[in-house]
Amino acid sequence: MKKISNTLKSLALLTLILFVTIACDKDFTNIDSDIQGIKNFTTASQKFPVLSYSNKITDNTSGIQTRDLPGNLFGVYNDPNSTFGSTTASIITQVRPTNFDPDFGEAPTDTSIPRINSVTLTVPYFSSIESTDEDGNNTYKFDSIFGGFNPTATYKLSIYKSNYLLRDLDPNTNFEETQLYYSNQEDLFCSQIGELLYEDEFFTPSIEEIKIQEVDEDGAPVFEDDGMTPVIAERIPPSLRVELLSPTATFWEDLFIANEENDVLSSVNNFNEFFRGLIFKVENTGNGGNMQMLDLSNSLASIVIDYNNQEEIDEGESVRNITAYRLAFAGGIRVNTINNDFMLPTAPNPFLGDDNLYLKGGDGSMGVIELFNGTVDDEGVPVDAFAYFKNKEGKWLINEANLIFHVNQNEVNGNEPNRLLLYDLKNNTPILDYYLDGSTNTAAPTLSKIDHSEVLERDADDNGIRYKFRLTEHINSLLIRDSTNVKLGLYVANNVNNAPTSPLDVRSATNARVQGVIYDQDDSTINSFFPSTSLLSPKSTVLYGSKSDIPEGNRVEFEIFYTETEN
Repeated sequence: MKKISNTLKSLALLTLILFVTIACDKDFTNIDSDIQGIKNFTTASQKFPVLSYSNKITDNTSGIQTRDLPGNLFGVYNDPNSTFGSTTASIITQVRPTNFDPDFGEAPTDTSIPRINSVTLTVPYFSSIESTDEDGNNTYKFDSIFGGFNPTATYKLSIYKSNYLLRDLDPNTNFEETQLYYSNQEDLFCSQIGELLYEDEFFTPSIEEIKIQEVDEDGAPVFEDDGMTPVIAERIPPSLRVELLSPTATFWEDLFIANEENDVLSSVNNFNEFFRGLIFKVENTGNGGNMQMLDLSNSLASIVIDYNNQEEIDEGESVRNITAYRLAFAGGIRVNTINNDFMLPTAPNPFLGDDNLYLKGGDGSMGVIELFNGTVDDEGVPVDAFAYFKNKEGKWLINEANLIFHVNQNEVNGNEPNRLLLYDLKNNTPILDYYLDGSTNTAAPTLSKIDHSEVLERDADDNGIRYKFRLTEHINSLLIRDSTNVKLGLYVANNVNNAPTSPLDVRSATNARVQGVIYDQDDSTINSFFPSTSLLSPKSTVLYGSKSDIPEGNRVEFEIFYTETEN
């Protein structure tokens, strides 16, 4: 009897799962029940009107908060979609010693031996190993280069000592709140620019592994037994790795070694006041350009000052195997500045909607979406779409709700972003469906949250076709829980995982504040926050809008699939 009972339970469970699966399938059919006591019902769908228009994130006088982002844009991006122009990203950053109160030892008595041998800056790019040969040589690929790597494209890179003090706390708040810095403040930082430490008029990043050859105690390079193959002492992943200049003969010595007993090298606060950091200034020279992200939080990101002292010489050590004073980038304040020459080709129309939605990351533009904006036909009478929908409370069971945007291939020229992010503009967080989507993938963010937001569908020629969002729980909240029908924001996303961890976490580091705008939860027409994942992608796309003269199949689609009881 127990086995029969368990079998019946299993059959009942299987029947229930099958029933739910059929009810939720997108190809709905009418199902009549002849079971006494249960009402008949039908499943169907209805399309509702949407108003959509483009909106520039900032005006010419404001910027986006870019302090301490999870990565930093670096370089020049010439958008293949000519409407969006070019984007140039520079960085200002602090560094800090890995040890305080250093002992540099006595200077060499032999004045022919330099006090400082070299000052080497290393900042890794985001990359991963593709293959390793039998000799241990690694082949890498860039993980965060936008638009593909062009080894012949160049831009001007200058690295300066910064005299601008980056503060932890804002003096205008009595030092109670974090000091914010913005994407449009390059001129402010450069107004206090210091000595030029590196310059390359034709800089381009390298994807090659950096190999440091071993040297013997006399400083001579070491080779394998064949006398030709270098012995590799260290392998460094692809990085921005350069030797910093000495503006004067004793610049670095005067800066650090001469201050050995000074308090400026004794603590983080003292050091940050003394050596205020570096400015990585990028300039678009019209020679193409590459844009990627620098990994300044990487443990390898550093400035290494190799110096000599008499103690090592007396011990018979090679002057090339010197001690080193190391400055790390991790833990310091860093700020991206972004120059984007893009302007919307037409003024947004928040009343009638736009023909096209222009989406651009990196302090660019977004789409504003208003669901249920318009009327629907109710037995021959046009009625307000949202009032009509609300009247279905208790009558409709929402099975699925979809919002679909079609790419306007007449306006784009490839390299569209794989992912977009849909935001609740009242609360400045993703919608509820984002948080209920368990398909999070941290290893491959492009494939994360795909139940709620699908990866861009492409054709056989890799041209973008459409983006699809499921917002079932968001729509259920409107119907059942009487939630507010808020405006939604549509953004380019670099990594959909980088969003506030909960709907209550509006002030998360994954949200960047818009300069000069006060957060007003009651006014969703104001852009007070901006998802930083969009800030970290310069990519763009153009989507068809929602105006009635746009043909169906191209126009924005908002469709609700429901089950309705037959009274």
